[in-house]
Amino acid sequence: MSVRYSFVLAFVAACGSGSTSSSPTPPPAPPPPPPAAGPVVNVSMTDNGGGAPYVFSPAPLTISVGTSVRWTNNGTAPHTSTSDASPPTWNSGVVNPAGTTSCPSPPDPYYPCTPGSTPPGTYTRTFTAAGTYRYHCANHSLQGMTGTITVNP
Repeated sequence: MSVRYSFVLAFVAACGSGSTSSSPTPPPAPPPPPPAAGPVVNVSMTDNGGGAPYVFSPAPLTISVGTSVRWTNNGTAPHTSTSDASPPTWNSGVVNPAGTTSCPSPPDPYYPCTPGSTPPGTYTRTFTAAGTYRYHCANHSLQGMTGTITVNP
């Protein structure tokens, strides 16, 4: 009987050790999250209640590559953020003050309107290349509404 018992044990051990269990394949790993957004620097567009001075604040600005600049119209008149490059590197179109609910009629094809409603209108641009960028408000550059953004690597 001990020979049969040994044979059965050897058979069971051989069968058990050579079998593979059929476990489900794990699902693929989820894709990595998108890169975190870079910092955002706020620039105010102001007009002193419709009178001079018309300004961007801060007007000279130094940032790093990957930083976004958000212009917010905190004045009472429509403003733009338009690069001085020819053709412009960026053009915000009309950024209206708080309380504005509609765009000018007929619409201006060069300056697309962004209604401000409430809160005030904003325009955001991310700077991806180092350099010095000069810009102006197309409506008020003659009143001194200009700025410079220096982007460091």
